[in-house]
Amino acid sequence: MSQRTAAQLKPLPSTTPRVLLVGRDLHEGERVRRLLSYGRAAAQVAVCSSPCDARRAVAAHGAPDVLVLEDRAWPAVDAEALAELRRLCKPRARGGLILSRRWGELHRGEQVPKGVPVVERPYRLDELVPALQLVLLRSRA
Repeated sequence: MSQRTAAQLKPLPSTTPRVLLVGRDLHEGERVRRLLSYGRAAAQVAVCSSPCDARRAVAAHGAPDVLVLEDRAWPAVDAEALAELRRLCKPRARGGLILSRRWGELHRGEQVPKGVPVVERPYRLDELVPALQLVLLRSRA
């Protein structure tokens, strides 16, 4: 973990945020659930392997506060579900979006929607917590 001061890693807001991670590597998703399970990073994390699975989870449990979405080319069968998930994260919507990319893909020049944080995989607590803080603060403003 990189060296950061306490001021740089402020606690998340007092309510436990609900995070929905959508990514193909379920082991990495489980790792994120553990990373965000205690302390200042405490969050309720649900993990789905595809946008279609995530759409079903949202229908069953409601919209998350934060959607962490693997930024990749999803199969065409997920296109409609992916569009619905992105609509949940529009500026006036309830939740916020964080995109994730594999290490080394971060600066390839792809267009990222303005103001959307991008974190690298494998996920690290020192990147996830500030991204969560930013998204939660923007969605509650």
